[in-house]
Amino acid sequence: MKSLSLAVLLSALCATLAGCGDDPVLLSASEEVSTPQALAGVCDGITCGGHGVCRDNTGSAVCVCDEGFTGPGCATRGADQGARTLLMPYLADPDVYKENDDLFFLTGTGNGVLLPLYESTDLRTFQFKKDYNPSAADPVYDYCYLWAPDLGKYNGAYQLHFSAHRVPNGAACPPSGQEVTTFVATAPDLNLNFGAPQPINANTTWPRTSTGTACLPQGCNRNIRIDSATYNDTSGRWFFYVWFDRGNNISSFNTADPGTVYNHAGPAVFATPAYEEGINEAPELFKRNGQYYLLFSGGWYNSQYAMYYVMGDSIPQLTRARAVRRLSQPLRNSAGRLVQSHGHNVLVERRGEVFNVFHVGAFDAAGNLTSRSTYKQRVAFKPDGSMHSLNQVNVRWNKLTGYSYSLDVVLRDGSVIGPCLAVGVLGQTNKVVFDGVCHSAGDRVVTKGDIAAFRIFYSNNNVWGPFVETAYDGISDDVALDLPGGYTPFVDLNWSEEETTAQYSIDVQRRDTGAWIGPCIGVTAVNKSLSWTYQGRCDTPGINVPYSNIQAFRICSAVNGDWAHARCGATAYDGRSLHSQIVIP
Repeated sequence: MKSLSLAVLLSALCATLAGCGDDPVLLSASEEVSTPQALAGVCDGITCGGHGVCRDNTGSAVCVCDEGFTGPGCATRGADQGARTLLMPYLADPDVYKENDDLFFLTGTGNGVLLPLYESTDLRTFQFKKDYNPSAADPVYDYCYLWAPDLGKYNGAYQLHFSAHRVPNGAACPPSGQEVTTFVATAPDLNLNFGAPQPINANTTWPRTSTGTACLPQGCNRNIRIDSATYNDTSGRWFFYVWFDRGNNISSFNTADPGTVYNHAGPAVFATPAYEEGINEAPELFKRNGQYYLLFSGGWYNSQYAMYYVMGDSIPQLTRARAVRRLSQPLRNSAGRLVQSHGHNVLVERRGEVFNVFHVGAFDAAGNLTSRSTYKQRVAFKPDGSMHSLNQVNVRWNKLTGYSYSLDVVLRDGSVIGPCLAVGVLGQTNKVVFDGVCHSAGDRVVTKGDIAAFRIFYSNNNVWGPFVETAYDGISDDVALDLPGGYTPFVDLNWSEEETTAQYSIDVQRRDTGAWIGPCIGVTAVNKSLSWTYQGRCDTPGINVPYSNIQAFRICSAVNGDWAHARCGATAYDGRSLHSQIVIP
């Protein structure tokens, strides 16, 4: 490659510009740089597989790969694809704002007085940028108990929403007779110098900042209390928030029509299971392939906090009338005490890859919360658009008559935890939901991304020698192990969700005749469920159809009992597998 000394280049530039001042600085001839013409083309056309950035390394193009990818062209998925990584210790309720694929900002709940702001160019390592102190920014009021900030951009300005108590300067904070509410501060540029906080929709009948403890005259769902989340959509800018009534509830409005409030989740409007403890909070919006996701957390923050989500074709559809899907499961030890919880998350996309940023609650031996820290873990999607879970794996294996089983996990460093779930846990069952705790190994916590393989040992005489091992990708929800000589004891069926009020039925196609039996399992039994365990019998006609004689499963859906216009989707079946996923087109 042709090159010139920097001294020559500077001299030429100075001549062009009629001088560089009295004391130009010149480097030695050994400090050479490529000519501008050469520099411009080194990385031209090099995309690094869409999973990295091309850099000029002394005249040669080098791909710097994103997390989870490797190889010269970043085309190979690395072993750390499903890894869970610590982003920030002792930071809770995280939110991430993406300026572009190489610039991100992280904030969250800190010490209750300041809101910390961090910056990253790779979504992996964050450097402290500054603290925001609303009390210092506001000449009139002081603020305390700051938490759950939301960082975003709208109409060219940066906005920081946060939950807090507010009092006149110097007054005791929080005062008696005041409830937490939400404020917003703005900054003109990426220096993020936020000004004094302002109330939301002040002096209106719309959902608004409200420091009083009572519900507003227009309804409790007009009190913007905590956990705000903003989302810029083609339909407008949406504002999500949590309000209090019989627990924590989630509502939203389009800022173009703030008088119309949509109720999405929470015990004041919807029936909620006991394990959510009357808490639905931390809303987060995401969109992928035209499908919307509302993520939220359930349970008390110091109890069985966990992440859930609903899916829909529009934002108003995102309610608990849809299927509520679990994204994480709190971890418990063998004594039933909490070990780890997960919640208050945000999904962040970088060059087509999606990451879940969330906080992890750590508990002591007595089950008491001791700290919360922010982590990141890659998100993968199933064919119907639903997400693989954070920490659950459905491990299935076929059946050997009279045998019992024990499960080991092989880690990516080559070590083995065995037994992870011993025969005393599994017995003669043929499936288990592994949630991240090896109860037979001192309740050791193992994240999905650390697992390279699962092993099933099988014995009918308590002598544990033979086993089957299956590789694992560190992300998927389902793993199957094929024991030699085993037979199929069940088939777990899952299918995609259709309209909000849709009901479903299950058909099977016989392998011997090609004929469909429909319904095999009727709507009365299936109703609105999105899963079913088939055990060799079509209950509706009352006939047995063995797994080996099934060529395909079909799921049909209908609204308001209109089966004449049912929509169906089918998937071929091999007569042996323990799991089948069906997508209704």
